[in-house]
Amino acid sequence: MDLDRFPRVRLGHLPTPLEHLPNLSRELGGPQIWIKRDDCTGLATGGNKTRKLEFLMAEAQELNADVVLTCGATQSNHARRPNPIMPGKPPRLRLV
Repeated sequence: MDLDRFPRVRLGHLPTPLEHLPNLSRELGGPQIWIKRDDCTGLATGGNKTRKLEFLMAEAQELNADVVLTCGATQSNHARRPNPIMPGKPPRLRLV
């Protein structure tokens, strides 16, 4: 899928790096193991939440939205992300 065709607000330090884990690879005696460092996005809960919000917030701005509502379970990392990443920028954000 060509993601460049969708509007996007850059919020994270992407792409995040891959890091080789030679000790674990050796200990398991198997394939070379790598880890995707989504903790390096620059946002506390990073990863897929940051990527998703880049597209959602861009769409909201493109549509001149006044308010964006998001919801999630108690302690939802997704639901806690929008306010700190775009303080004072339209649209206003509300957590339900």
